[in-house]
Amino acid sequence: MSREEFAALANYRSDSCISIYIPTHRSGVEVNEKHDPIVFKNNLQQARVLLTTKGLDKASIEKILKPATDLLKDDVFWKNQLQGLAAFLSTDLSKIVKLPTPVKEELFINSSFLLTPLLPAIYKKHRFYLLVLSKHDARLYEGDQFEMRKLEVNGLPHGMAEVLHFKEKDHKEAHKRANIDGQRAIEGASFHGGGIALADEDEWLIQYFREIDQVLKSEVLHNQHIPLVLAAVDYEIGLYKQISSYRHIADAALVGNFEQEDKNNLYQKVREKLTPYFKEYTNKALKNYYENSATALTTSIPAEVIPACYYAQVSDLFVEKDARIWGTFNKQDNQIEIHEQQQEGDVCLVNDAIIETLANGGEVHIMEKEKMPSDSTLAAFLRFSL
Repeated sequence: MSREEFAALANYRSDSCISIYIPTHRSGVEVNEKHDPIVFKNNLQQARVLLTTKGLDKASIEKILKPATDLLKDDVFWKNQLQGLAAFLSTDLSKIVKLPTPVKEELFINSSFLLTPLLPAIYKKHRFYLLVLSKHDARLYEGDQFEMRKLEVNGLPHGMAEVLHFKEKDHKEAHKRANIDGQRAIEGASFHGGGIALADEDEWLIQYFREIDQVLKSEVLHNQHIPLVLAAVDYEIGLYKQISSYRHIADAALVGNFEQEDKNNLYQKVREKLTPYFKEYTNKALKNYYENSATALTTSIPAEVIPACYYAQVSDLFVEKDARIWGTFNKQDNQIEIHEQQQEGDVCLVNDAIIETLANGGEVHIMEKEKMPSDSTLAAFLRFSL
């Protein structure tokens, strides 16, 4: 989801804005038993009940929910899910979003949409490449913190034997050309090793890796500055690092034989290795917060953080994952009310703080409770002091 799409949802207002989040499954028994559409259907039924209590008539409710109820009949859609699903429904708006990160099941009906769980989907993507190497194959993948796909690279050799085959062919052609002037034909000649006089295997492996490096440089990596993770046995990783001209090979590597490993398993393993890389941006923002924690440029008091988000003061907003703060804020007179429990007319102030921060060019960092600065639900590093 782009920030423009996020902003369109954020700016939408109606008496009945329905937000539905459910976790979904890519494969397994949950897909076979249609678990996800059943959960989605249950949330739609609950939404009907809540809309009825708000005084909407049956025809109006069914009109709002129709795009979602129609989706229940689409088997292809439900068999091709990511890790989460979000539905945003109102009188004249419906949007369904597949999410690359897990979400908890949640139904929310208010005057605006609940968008906090969408944040990971609009994060800055941290790209990487994964090169799976062995003597018998070479595969290149491109990924980020959400997904990974295999790249088809023109000219990439698929195994050392492929490079050896072309070297043998070149060798024989050279001998043929040298004997055109009447010298003894060599087609029937015997060579050491049943063909070309072979160098030892390490030299051919080096040649094979050089070929891979040259192809990747010309076809993919020539203008890139993102990490390249290697997946191979330890010896081959060291050898490839020695001969490669790419300057951004990651220190982290997958060590072992991954010839038969499928894409999903590879992605889970490389994602775990690159967790520090994915968190680097947030870690830098946290470091900046702590270095200024004794100044007026930081605050972890929600009653201060929330108004600051509205007035474009927040550079980095830190939010506890799944946190909700209920209440109201009047921007015109700078009056905020925070309630321990949701009351009639309340909005989720965490949700609004996120929306305002992003709209004003700030960054938002969703964090686990134990990682939050100052043991608070909200914290902010400010562009200028309060």
